[in-house]
Amino acid sequence: MTTPTRTSPFGSLLQFHRIREGYTQQQLADFSALSVRAIRDLEHGRVERPRQDTVRLLADALRLDEQSRDHFARAARAVQADRAGAAEWAAVAARTGYEYATILLASLSPDAGDGAWESALNDMAKQSWRLLAVDQGVAFLERRLAV
Repeated sequence: MTTPTRTSPFGSLLQFHRIREGYTQQQLADFSALSVRAIRDLEHGRVERPRQDTVRLLADALRLDEQSRDHFARAARAVQADRAGAAEWAAVAARTGYEYATILLASLSPDAGDGAWESALNDMAKQSWRLLAVDQGVAFLERRLAV
């Protein structure tokens, strides 16, 4: 069974919105007045506490609607409130009603013994994960949590 690779809830969500808009990290940096390094660090979870101003600049640059903006801000606050790994993800899921994950498809090569990436995504679908996008070898998934 495939387990998604998780960076941070906010980082995964940021990367999803950036790719959905068709922006490179450089373009998002230009549009948001942040550095490429800041974007990269946020997406990879190396920055655990994004400032409110940073979240606002990113939401503006990504042209998020009100609902997406609220979801985005909640994910950032969850990172600030709880940095304990799995507990962090549980906190975001509880606040948003969704859980996010990414899978690095290159790590699922038949040579690695993990089977094809199609099988991995099918396994994830059986666990109620929904494929949002695939970009540059990374699959972005979400699942709605039972209320």
